[in-house]
Amino acid sequence: MASYKKNPPQANVLMNSMRSMGYSFESAIADILDNSISAQAHSIRINFPTEPSYCYVSILDDGLGMSNDDLFNAMKYGSITDENKRSENDLGRFGLGLKSASLSQCKRLTVISKINRDVSAYVWDLDIIEDQRDWTIQELNQLEISDLPNIDTLLNQKTGTLVIWQNFDIIEKSSGDIFTTLDSYKEKTANYISLIFHRFLNDDKDKRIEIFVNNHSLTGLDPFLEEHKKTNHRREFYIPIKDSKGTERYIRVKPYVLPFQKDMTKEDFKKIGGVENYKVKQGFYIYRNKRLIVWGTWFGLPKSELTKNARVKVDIPNTLDDIWSLDIKKQNATIPRLIKNHLKSAVEEAMNISIKSQEYRGRIKNIDDHLDYIWQIVECRDGKSVYKINRESKIFQLLKDEEIADSIISKFDMILEEIENSIPYHQIYIDMSKNQIFDEIEDERIKNIENKARILIDLSKKMGNKSIIDVIDVLFNSEPFCKFPNMKIKLLEEYTVGN
Repeated sequence: MASYKKNPPQANVLMNSMRSMGYSFESAIADILDNSISAQAHSIRINFPTEPSYCYVSILDDGLGMSNDDLFNAMKYGSITDENKRSENDLGRFGLGLKSASLSQCKRLTVISKINRDVSAYVWDLDIIEDQRDWTIQELNQLEISDLPNIDTLLNQKTGTLVIWQNFDIIEKSSGDIFTTLDSYKEKTANYISLIFHRFLNDDKDKRIEIFVNNHSLTGLDPFLEEHKKTNHRREFYIPIKDSKGTERYIRVKPYVLPFQKDMTKEDFKKIGGVENYKVKQGFYIYRNKRLIVWGTWFGLPKSELTKNARVKVDIPNTLDDIWSLDIKKQNATIPRLIKNHLKSAVEEAMNISIKSQEYRGRIKNIDDHLDYIWQIVECRDGKSVYKINRESKIFQLLKDEEIADSIISKFDMILEEIENSIPYHQIYIDMSKNQIFDEIEDERIKNIENKARILIDLSKKMGNKSIIDVIDVLFNSEPFCKFPNMKIKLLEEYTVGN
């Protein structure tokens, strides 16, 4: 019979390894705020250093606070309450966020908590861990607590928790100037928090949470422009999903279609986080207990240039965490296939209304409906036409099938849009009338097209979604390849003979 031996991890190795989990500064701050919100805080104050001689960052809340035993447990790696006792409003997940997020940015983490007039404080210091190579945590006495920054504010509250970051070794190594670097993080952190926690910041007065950065009160963003008179609110509906224990839970879905740019003011753009966000952040906005987790992605579902204003708010409760692949940082999530299939109808509805709201701009004219054109002629209402690059071309679809990030595709789309808007129609007309346009197809051009065809065929072959014959058929039904039928025959023989 096998014997059992304890094999605990070495503290200094594991703690230093977990520092490299990929937290950004602002996402690490957000992870601390999750704990404050779960503790029913009404006010949270984030303080950055105001002078170079004393560089620390603190997060103070007025939440429920913790007893000495509870704080000691909270400082333990992997601490978590019994799943059966866990609040459905809890934003925590793995019992690692407080420690891993904090120590990804600094070497010394101090947490002080007050409840029932009792004040407790514990410290993780990586220098001590390195020296002792054991899970040695410091418990501060009352005299040591009294010397901590911002402690007076906590002591004057009935309850609350204060988190302090000190010894920013990573910043010191990378920039050599801790104060200037931390100062530069203030605005980025404020903007990030204004988006991630916008529903807490903008909630009804009774439930609203105030968040301050160096005494500056934050205002939540509004990625859906819900109050704008020209925002199209689609029907809200619920998707029933069973958790791993068979209990039926509900995902709430509400699609929106944002107004056109011409109907938006500077204040509107500010509410959604800027012009770039208007352009590239279409898609799903996934919330876990009102906390934004993932946004601006369609999770690989089809989208269109005409649907760039469609956004879908999705509320998923933490009771579905066991089937929802959420990473420790709560920055990325893999959507389960079951949920993805249910959400597809919501996407289609949002897309359809977006397309309909833009149809007045023109209709597409193709010479041959059986061919896949790179350029489309769009006939406008006044009888004039404009040229648009066909985003639904099979060539573009090959790129999307490669699982390129939605944000990259959206920025690429912005470049294409500027190319379309910068077509020199007048100069082309003049040069055509003078027969000055070179439109002969040279051997070099043919060879170049053949090489591009090979690249796209090999890409599809790697993806394995279609047979080689189907891929070549689709490709040579698209411009510019459809102009070279002999090339198609050549490649069919090359890729299929002997296979």
